Amino acid sequence: MNIHALTLHARDLNAQHTLYAEVLGFPVLSATVGAVTFQIGHTRLTFQRDGNFRGPYHFAFNIPENRFAQARAWLEDRVPLLADAAGETIFHFGHWNADALYFRDADGNIAEFIARHTLPAAPGDSFGASDVLGVSELGLPVASVPEAVQNLQQRFDLPVYGNASGTFTPLGDEEGLLIVVPVGRGWFPVGTHAPALPFELHATTERGPFNLKESP
Repeated sequence: MNIHALTLHARDLNAQHTLYAEVLGFPVLSATVGAVTFQIGHTRLTFQRDGNFRGPYHFAFNIPENRFAQARAWLEDRVPLLADAAGETIFHFGHWNADALYFRDADGNIAEFIARHTLPAAPGDSFGASDVLGVSELGLPVASVPEAVQNLQQRFDLPVYGNASGTFTPLGDEEGLLIVVPVGRGWFPVGTHAPALPFELHATTERGPFNLKESP
């Protein structure tokens, strides 16, 4: 499920613009007083100004599976990597056959670079902003995970990816996942320092538009 476009809110739009454009180097497609849109791989990522945004979001970007070490070096030259309680900043997910890095963006969102080794390797051996493949995950906090999963599967015919539980159910595939969790659950790797809060979701995929609103 390729995520072609995603719109998120930003409490500090200017800081987000600076981070994604000047620090990380993603191309700006458009910029106004109220919104800025970046081209990040196959995804058009838009941040809209919202002074009431509570956050944080969690989202992930796919990176070439064969260039994780290069991506790590590139990213930690630009932003601090997030660590878990044990101080680790590199995470291997055996059940997904993937490796990941995390950082906070300028609005405190939990962003992730993930190398999914189930996807084909990309040619080349260097890494830069143009090598980020696109948004591949978005955390979706809901009041009830089982009910939300049932609704999403009925509306969009999304398969469960891996294992499902009442506190964490991924829907979709390696190219695009909704990570359905209960409101208040802490986002990995920082846990309760980044609690999942409800928000409106506006995204476009090859399955059509996703326009969802969840109340706590």
